[in-house]
Amino acid sequence: MTELFEYNTQSNKLIISEYGRAFQKMVEHVLTIEDRIKRTKMAEALIGVMEILNPLAKEQTDYRQKLWDHLHIIAGFALDVDCPYPVPEKDVIIKKPEPIPYSSQPIKFRFYGRNLQNMVNKATNIENPEMKNEFLNLLASFMSNSSRNWNNENLTNQQLAEHLKSMSNSKLEINPEALEITLEQRRKKFFKPNNTVSSSSNNKFYNKNKKHNNFKK
Repeated sequence: MTELFEYNTQSNKLIISEYGRAFQKMVEHVLTIEDRIKRTKMAEALIGVMEILNPLAKEQTDYRQKLWDHLHIIAGFALDVDCPYPVPEKDVIIKKPEPIPYSSQPIKFRFYGRNLQNMVNKATNIENPEMKNEFLNLLASFMSNSSRNWNNENLTNQQLAEHLKSMSNSKLEINPEALEITLEQRRKKFFKPNNTVSSSSNNKFYNKNKKHNNFKK
Protein backbone atom coordinates (compact mmCIF):
# COMPACT_ATOMS: atom_id res chain seq x y z
CA MET A 1 0.00 0.00 0.00
CA THR A 2 2.83 2.42 0.86
CA GLU A 3 4.24 1.96 -2.66
CA LEU A 4 1.27 3.93 -4.03
CA PHE A 5 2.40 7.06 -2.19
CA GLU A 6 5.58 9.08 -2.39
CA TYR A 7 6.58 11.05 0.67
CA ASN A 8 8.90 14.06 0.69
CA THR A 9 11.00 12.41 3.37
CA GLN A 10 11.78 9.65 0.87
CA SER A 11 12.71 12.07 -1.94
CA ASN A 12 15.94 13.90 -2.59
CA LYS A 13 16.60 17.00 -0.51
CA LEU A 14 14.88 20.10 -1.85
CA ILE A 15 17.70 22.41 -2.90
CA ILE A 16 15.92 25.72 -3.63
CA SER A 17 12.48 25.61 -2.08
CA GLU A 18 11.00 28.58 -3.98
CA TYR A 19 10.86 26.49 -7.19
CA GLY A 20 9.28 23.44 -5.59
CA ARG A 21 9.89 19.71 -5.73
CA ALA A 22 8.13 19.17 -9.06
CA PHE A 23 10.56 21.54 -10.78
CA GLN A 24 13.52 19.82 -9.15
CA LYS A 25 12.33 16.51 -10.57
CA MET A 26 12.19 18.11 -14.04
CA VAL A 27 15.81 19.18 -13.61
CA GLU A 28 16.74 15.66 -12.55
CA HIS A 29 15.06 14.35 -15.70
CA VAL A 30 16.96 16.79 -17.94
CA LEU A 31 20.23 15.47 -16.49
CA THR A 32 19.35 12.02 -17.86
CA ILE A 33 18.98 13.26 -21.48
CA GLU A 34 22.02 12.09 -23.45
CA ASP A 35 21.67 14.35 -26.50
CA ARG A 36 23.40 17.65 -25.69
CA ILE A 37 21.35 19.75 -28.14
CA LYS A 38 18.08 18.40 -26.76
CA ARG A 39 19.37 18.80 -23.22
CA THR A 40 20.19 22.47 -23.91
CA LYS A 41 16.71 23.12 -25.33
CA MET A 42 15.14 21.51 -22.28
CA ALA A 43 17.33 23.65 -19.99
CA GLU A 44 16.17 26.80 -21.80
CA ALA A 45 12.57 25.65 -21.33
CA LEU A 46 13.27 25.21 -17.62
CA ILE A 47 14.46 28.82 -17.46
CA GLY A 48 11.05 29.87 -18.83
CA VAL A 49 9.35 27.81 -16.12
CA MET A 50 11.53 29.47 -13.49
CA GLU A 51 10.41 32.91 -14.69
CA ILE A 52 6.81 31.84 -14.08
CA LEU A 53 7.51 30.28 -10.67
CA ASN A 54 9.60 33.24 -9.53
CA PRO A 55 8.15 36.37 -11.25
CA LEU A 56 9.81 38.76 -8.80
CA ALA A 57 13.19 37.73 -10.19
CA LYS A 58 12.54 39.97 -13.22
CA GLU A 59 12.82 43.01 -10.98
CA GLN A 60 16.46 42.21 -10.29
CA THR A 61 19.38 43.19 -12.48
CA ASP A 62 20.81 40.37 -14.63
CA TYR A 63 17.92 38.20 -13.52
CA ARG A 64 18.38 35.66 -16.34
CA GLN A 65 21.94 34.98 -15.27
CA LYS A 66 20.69 34.44 -11.73
CA LEU A 67 18.10 31.98 -13.01
CA TRP A 68 20.80 30.04 -14.85
CA ASP A 69 22.87 30.04 -11.69
CA HIS A 70 19.92 28.63 -9.76
CA LEU A 71 19.43 25.98 -12.42
CA HIS A 72 23.05 24.85 -12.11
CA ILE A 73 22.75 24.79 -8.33
CA ILE A 74 19.60 22.64 -8.45
CA ALA A 75 21.34 20.33 -10.92
CA GLY A 76 24.23 19.91 -8.52
CA PHE A 77 26.58 21.67 -10.99
CA ALA A 78 26.31 18.61 -13.24
CA LEU A 79 24.32 20.27 -16.06
CA ASP A 80 26.37 20.12 -19.27
CA VAL A 81 24.64 22.51 -21.69
CA ASP A 82 25.43 25.51 -23.90
CA CYS A 83 24.82 28.16 -21.24
CA PRO A 84 24.84 31.86 -22.25
CA TYR A 85 26.55 32.72 -18.96
CA PRO A 86 29.58 31.40 -17.08
CA VAL A 87 28.80 28.42 -14.90
CA PRO A 88 29.02 29.44 -11.23
CA GLU A 89 31.87 27.94 -9.25
CA LYS A 90 30.70 25.38 -6.74
CA ASP A 91 33.34 26.27 -4.16
CA VAL A 92 32.25 29.93 -4.22
CA ILE A 93 28.54 29.11 -3.92
CA ILE A 94 28.82 26.67 -1.01
CA LYS A 95 31.49 28.66 0.82
CA LYS A 96 30.35 29.69 4.27
CA PRO A 97 30.34 33.44 4.98
CA GLU A 98 32.94 34.92 7.24
CA PRO A 99 31.83 35.06 10.87
CA ILE A 100 30.56 38.43 12.05
CA PRO A 101 32.78 39.86 14.76
CA TYR A 102 30.85 40.72 17.90
CA SER A 103 32.09 43.11 20.52
CA SER A 104 33.33 41.28 23.58
CA GLN A 105 33.24 44.41 25.73
CA PRO A 106 30.98 43.70 28.73
CA ILE A 107 27.82 45.74 29.30
CA LYS A 108 27.31 47.15 32.79
CA PHE A 109 23.52 47.15 32.55
CA ARG A 110 22.41 44.43 30.11
CA PHE A 111 18.72 45.41 30.10
CA TYR A 112 19.65 48.76 28.52
CA GLY A 113 21.50 47.09 25.63
CA ARG A 114 24.78 47.87 23.90
CA ASN A 115 23.33 50.65 21.75
CA LEU A 116 22.56 52.74 24.82
CA GLN A 117 26.11 52.24 26.07
CA ASN A 118 27.36 53.55 22.71
CA MET A 119 25.08 56.58 22.98
CA VAL A 120 26.31 57.30 26.49
CA ASN A 121 29.87 57.23 25.15
CA LYS A 122 28.82 59.76 22.49
CA ALA A 123 27.17 61.97 25.10
CA THR A 124 30.48 62.43 26.91
CA ASN A 125 31.86 64.18 23.79
CA ILE A 126 29.00 66.67 23.26
CA GLU A 127 30.26 70.19 24.00
CA ASN A 128 27.05 72.22 23.59
CA PRO A 129 25.47 72.33 27.11
CA GLU A 130 21.85 72.60 25.93
CA MET A 131 22.21 69.84 23.35
CA LYS A 132 23.98 67.65 25.87
CA ASN A 133 21.24 68.21 28.46
CA GLU A 134 18.47 67.34 25.97
CA PHE A 135 20.35 64.25 24.83
CA LEU A 136 20.81 63.06 28.42
CA ASN A 137 17.09 63.61 29.10
CA LEU A 138 16.24 61.40 26.12
CA LEU A 139 18.66 58.73 27.32
CA ALA A 140 17.20 58.84 30.82
CA SER A 141 13.68 58.55 29.39
CA PHE A 142 14.69 55.48 27.38
CA MET A 143 16.39 53.96 30.42
CA SER A 144 13.30 54.51 32.54
CA ASN A 145 11.06 52.80 29.94
CA SER A 146 13.51 49.90 29.47
CA SER A 147 13.68 49.24 33.18
CA ARG A 148 9.90 49.35 33.46
CA ASN A 149 9.40 46.99 30.49
CA TRP A 150 12.13 44.44 31.22
CA ASN A 151 12.52 44.56 35.01
CA ASN A 152 9.08 45.87 35.99
CA GLU A 153 10.90 48.50 38.06
CA ASN A 154 10.39 52.25 38.20
CA LEU A 155 13.77 53.90 38.56
CA THR A 156 14.12 57.19 40.40
CA ASN A 157 15.98 60.16 38.94
CA GLN A 158 18.75 59.47 41.45
CA GLN A 159 19.16 55.91 40.18
CA LEU A 160 19.13 57.04 36.55
CA ALA A 161 21.81 59.63 37.26
CA GLU A 162 23.94 57.00 39.00
CA HIS A 163 23.56 54.57 36.09
CA LEU A 164 24.58 57.23 33.57
CA LYS A 165 27.57 58.10 35.72
CA SER A 166 28.58 54.45 35.97
CA MET A 167 28.20 53.78 32.23
CA SER A 168 30.26 56.87 31.39
CA ASN A 169 33.03 55.94 33.85
CA SER A 170 32.20 59.01 35.95
CA LYS A 171 32.50 61.37 32.97
CA LEU A 172 28.85 62.41 33.26
CA GLU A 173 28.00 64.24 36.48
CA ILE A 174 24.23 64.71 36.41
CA ASN A 175 21.93 66.52 38.82
CA PRO A 176 19.00 64.12 39.38
CA GLU A 177 16.60 67.01 39.98
CA ALA A 178 17.41 68.44 36.54
CA LEU A 179 16.40 65.27 34.67
CA GLU A 180 13.19 65.55 32.64
CA ILE A 181 12.38 61.97 31.69
CA THR A 182 8.74 62.39 30.67
CA LEU A 183 7.50 63.92 27.44
CA GLU A 184 5.23 66.25 29.38
CA GLN A 185 8.18 67.65 31.31
CA ARG A 186 10.08 68.39 28.12
CA ARG A 187 7.04 69.93 26.45
CA LYS A 188 6.59 72.48 29.22
CA LYS A 189 10.03 73.86 28.47
CA PHE A 190 9.22 74.64 24.83
CA PHE A 191 5.45 75.22 24.91
CA LYS A 192 4.75 77.68 27.71
CA PRO A 193 1.11 78.86 27.90
CA ASN A 194 0.62 82.48 26.88
CA ASN A 195 -2.33 83.77 28.89
CA THR A 196 -2.33 87.16 27.13
CA VAL A 197 -2.70 85.67 23.67
CA SER A 198 -5.25 83.19 24.86
CA SER A 199 -7.32 85.90 26.56
CA SER A 200 -7.14 88.15 23.51
CA SER A 201 -8.22 85.34 21.23
CA ASN A 202 -11.16 84.51 23.47
CA ASN A 203 -12.30 88.17 23.59
CA LYS A 204 -12.09 88.40 19.82
CA PHE A 205 -14.19 85.27 19.43
CA TYR A 206 -16.72 86.54 22.00
CA ASN A 207 -17.12 89.98 20.33
CA LYS A 208 -17.58 88.37 16.92
CA ASN A 209 -20.35 86.10 18.17
CA LYS A 210 -22.00 88.98 20.01
CA LYS A 211 -22.05 91.14 16.87
CA HIS A 212 -23.44 88.24 14.87
CA ASN A 213 -26.26 87.66 17.37
CA ASN A 214 -27.22 91.39 17.42
CA PHE A 215 -27.40 91.38 13.65
CA LYS A 216 -29.79 88.43 13.70
CA LYS A 217 -32.13 90.32 16.01
